[in-house]
Amino acid sequence: MNGACMRSAWRVCAALLLVACALSGAQAQEFSGPFTQGLLWRVEKSGVAPSHLFGTIHIDDKRVTMLPDPVRRSFDDARSFTMEVSLDDSSLLTLGTRMVYDDGRTLQEATGPELYRRIVPIMEQHGVPEALLDAFRPWAVTLMLEVPQRNSLEVLDLMLYQQAQEQGKPVYELESADEQISIFSDMSEADQIMMLRDAVDTYRDLSQQTEKLVQAYLARDLAEMWKINQESAGGDADLKDASERFERKLLDDRNVRMVERMQPQLQQGGAFVAIGALHLYGARGVLALLQRAGWKVTRVY
Repeated sequence: MNGACMRSAWRVCAALLLVACALSGAQAQEFSGPFTQGLLWRVEKSGVAPSHLFGTIHIDDKRVTMLPDPVRRSFDDARSFTMEVSLDDSSLLTLGTRMVYDDGRTLQEATGPELYRRIVPIMEQHGVPEALLDAFRPWAVTLMLEVPQRNSLEVLDLMLYQQAQEQGKPVYELESADEQISIFSDMSEADQIMMLRDAVDTYRDLSQQTEKLVQAYLARDLAEMWKINQESAGGDADLKDASERFERKLLDDRNVRMVERMQPQLQQGGAFVAIGALHLYGARGVLALLQRAGWKVTRVY
């Protein structure tokens, strides 16, 4: 794989939360309950040592990557580290290869010339020249358009992964790279093109949208993050329908899978689990699902 594709694979890892906020939730109902505020939660049950669940935001902003003291202590004291997907070379290879066509088709054939010409200058700003652009699938370009142009090699999740390795903690993943990327690649091409067009139409708003999300994250306000998510939804009925289908796969279905797969580590105790913050929120979020599975969840920070 060439260097540009590898860099793009890293950007996909960084994109998940931002894409969730930008592309999903158009039909989501605002939730009022105990899981609207807080990023660090203690998870425990009788006879099991407490573990901690931490909500991340997949960007490299230093206001985010400088861990607050309660989070740092919980991480350092943890027996193990669990994240959404391992960021090893194998995962990156899977991401990179799935992002590009392997059947001779091109992006311009899928999008048509009008939309393609709008994409070219934006992607050049993201370090992907036109000579490479035509190889990418529509969903992959959408993801790259939704990622702020920063250093995706220093996103919060990757920093935690690297620090866990430095501390000699065993690292576990809740999903495979193939499972994560299938959320996007399994969309119909019509939905992919619709979301790509919307990403191009709203590209100028990305910096402002990201800053609003960062501010809400720093305030530990999950409800506000969800509100920003809802406000970003467009008015087009077809786009709303596509976004709702995407949300179910990106958030609701994955929440159930994550809760199932994190429980072996929770049962051992002393686990530190890091997932995107919006997975914590609401009646269908991970915290609510853990509570219904018999775990006591308590906000720490």
